[in-house]
Amino acid sequence: MTAAKYNVRVHQKHLLESIKKLERYKNMFNRKTFLSDEIANDAVCRALGETLEIMLTIGNMIIADNNFRKPEKNDDIFDILAEEKVYQRNLAEKLWGAGGFRNILAHDYVDLDFNIVYDYLEKGIPIFKKYAQYTAKFIN
Repeated sequence: MTAAKYNVRVHQKHLLESIKKLERYKNMFNRKTFLSDEIANDAVCRALGETLEIMLTIGNMIIADNNFRKPEKNDDIFDILAEEKVYQRNLAEKLWGAGGFRNILAHDYVDLDFNIVYDYLEKGIPIFKKYAQYTAKFIN
């Protein structure tokens, strides 16, 4: 196993753990509780940001290891992986905006709309799982 594949596999493991954490939070907090609980806000925002960051890192690693075209911005990563048949185009379309949202979570949290955060929590988990599944299959 090359060092690059090992590194991607380590990140894959962390991605699966991060998705499980999001699932636990989803089960712990309904929208009303989430919107009114500062600790829930902090936990979910951090876990979402971490999950998206790991996904972007895995994508960048796959792109670099396979000499795919270089992304200009975060969301290009998802498109490039679809272009290179790591997964289907419709998954890239579902992921579009996630790179920008990660930046909002990391840098623009002051004006964050927590309804949108909860939507990402609710709708993102199955999409994140598919991404993890396809990227793991690609590196194996």
